Amino acid sequence: MKNIIIFMLLCFISVSCVDNDDSDIKLDVPSQPELTDKTPVDSKIKKMYENYGCFVHYEFTEEEFTYDWSTHFSTPSYSPAKADKVVDVLDFIEEKVLSIFPTEFCQKYVPLNIYLTDTLMGLYSDWNGHAVNSKLIIGRVGEQFDELDKDELRDAWISIFVERMLAVWPYPTDFAIISDAGYNPSSVLSNGTVITYQYVAATTDMVATYAILKFGRRGKYNANGRNMYTTSYAQDFGDYVAFIAFKKPSEKEIYYAKNADVKRKVELVKEYFLENFGITLPEATE
Repeated sequence: MKNIIIFMLLCFISVSCVDNDDSDIKLDVPSQPELTDKTPVDSKIKKMYENYGCFVHYEFTEEEFTYDWSTHFSTPSYSPAKADKVVDVLDFIEEKVLSIFPTEFCQKYVPLNIYLTDTLMGLYSDWNGHAVNSKLIIGRVGEQFDELDKDELRDAWISIFVERMLAVWPYPTDFAIISDAGYNPSSVLSNGTVITYQYVAATTDMVATYAILKFGRRGKYNANGRNMYTTSYAQDFGDYVAFIAFKKPSEKEIYYAKNADVKRKVELVKEYFLENFGITLPEATE
C-alpha cells in the first residue's frame, strides 16, 4: 500500500510536469535500498520490508540523510551505523519494540524509511533517535548498542516509533491538553513580556509539574551552562505507550501518587488505541 501511494504520487507529479512543461520540477525522496539476500544484513533488511513494508537504510549519502531537515535550526552530524550491529538492532526492534502492536497495524503505520546511524549529534544532545517527515532515524547502531540499558532503549525506541506514526493518526486532543503548559512553557521577562516556547530546566520535576514522563529528546545548554529541554506532545504520547506496556503496576502507582493526571493520561492513551485501532495495549504485571 505504501509503495502504491508513492507510485501514484510520482505519476501525478510526472503528469503535472508535462502539462506545465516545467522540466525543473523534481521530487526529492530517498533512494530505496536493493532488496537481496547477498549478506545476512541484506537478508534482514529484505525481511523487514516483507514483514513491515519499510526500507531500512544503513548506507546512504549525506544529501539523503539531511533531506527534510529544513524545519530545524541546523542539520545534525552523524557517524555511520556499524554493519555488524545492524542485524542485532533490527532483531531488537522486531522483538522488543514492534511486538507490542499487531502485525497488521505495524504493516500499515511503520514509517516507510528507517535510517540507522551510530552517533547522532547536532544543535541538541545525543539522541536515541529522531523523527522527521521523510524518515525515522535510529541512533546507537554501534558499540553503544551493547552497552546501553536495553529496557531504557526499548522504551525510547517505542516512543520514537509512536511519535513518528502519530503524525498520520488523529490528534489526541484530550491527552495533549492536560500537559500543554509543559509542551509550550513560557517565561515572563522583567518588563512583563511573555516569552513562549521556552526550554525547561533539567531540574524541573516533569512528572509532578506537568504529568510529562520524561524530558524531551531535544536538549541544549543555555548561556549560563544550564541543561534545558523541550518536549512535544507526540514524544510524550509515545512515552506513555511504553509506560503502559512495561511499567509494573506498583511502579505506576509511584507516578500516580506524584500527579493524578498521569493516571488520567494512561487511561486516555488506552482509550485512544481501542477507539481508533481496536487495539488493547499490553500491560506489564508484577
